[in-house]
Amino acid sequence: MTKIYVRLLQAVLLAVAVSATPAFAQTFKMPCLVEATIPAMEDVKIKPEKVVIEIQSLGKNIFLKMNGPEPYLLIANSLATEEFTGKNLTTAKEMGAFRKHKVTGAESEIRIDQATVVVTAYHDTTYMGKKVRMNITGPCSVPR
Repeated sequence: MTKIYVRLLQAVLLAVAVSATPAFAQTFKMPCLVEATIPAMEDVKIKPEKVVIEIQSLGKNIFLKMNGPEPYLLIANSLATEEFTGKNLTTAKEMGAFRKHKVTGAESEIRIDQATVVVTAYHDTTYMGKKVRMNITGPCSVPR
C-alpha cells in the first residue's frame, strides 16, 4: 500500500515541477546588412552595419529586436504594458511589430517583407541633441 502512495506522490511532484517551469519562446535569428537615414538631416551619413534581427512569438504577441551597434539597436513588440503600447503588424505579406512609449511618445517599428526578406524599420531617437526619426532598411538572409 505504501508503494502506491510513493508512486502517486512522485507523479504529483513531477506534474507540479513540469507545470512550474516557465515557458520559453524559441528565438529565430536573421542576419541583415542595414543602412540608416535621418530624413530631417539629409546631409548626415550613417555607416551601414551588420545587425541581427531576433524574432520571438509568445502566445498572440510578437517580439522583434534589432541587435547592432548604436544607432542600430531597437525593439518593437506587440505587448502592451504600463510604459508602452504595442501592435502586431503581421500580415500575409510581412511580419512586423510597433511600439510606442506612453509618456515620451517615442515610436519604433520593425517590418520584414516575406517575399524579398528586406527589413524596414524606424525609431525615434536623439541625434546631436535633436529628437529625430531614423529610418533603417536593408536585405536580410534566412539562415540555413
